[in-house]
Amino acid sequence: MTRSTSSDADPVRARFGRIWPAHLAGFTRLLVRLRAHFDGDLDLALVLAVVGERTRPDSWQARLESPDRLSVGHVARGRQRPINTESIADYSGIPRETVRRKLLALRARGWIDRDQRGYWYVTGRAAGDLEEATADSLDYLRTILDAARGAE
Repeated sequence: MTRSTSSDADPVRARFGRIWPAHLAGFTRLLVRLRAHFDGDLDLALVLAVVGERTRPDSWQARLESPDRLSVGHVARGRQRPINTESIADYSGIPRETVRRKLLALRARGWIDRDQRGYWYVTGRAAGDLEEATADSLDYLRTILDAARGAE
């Protein structure tokens, strides 16, 4: 895949001078906050994110009207896409044994569980327990949107 270098074709590149500093500050702040929410373990956050992103059904976005919907069990487990430990390791680039330990730690917190087939899924408890982390993510998105709007 080739990337356009023309600022006319790429609105991010056209506004780079305003968006990049906002992204760098906002993303750094988000990583620091996520690290705190995950007791200093960003790989734990990454494994949870991979499970959540890789198991969501295609229809999920249409139903996700607000952050509050994250904590509502509106997607039945049977409708989620399956993911196992090996697939999480392959996708994330984290060694399989490390992924296995992270999954057990997340399960101990009640944020994920495993079905009878061995597939992992995020529980409703994760959304409630990580509400502040979601708010931090939304703050980051606002930072980027505000920078993009201000550059217009």
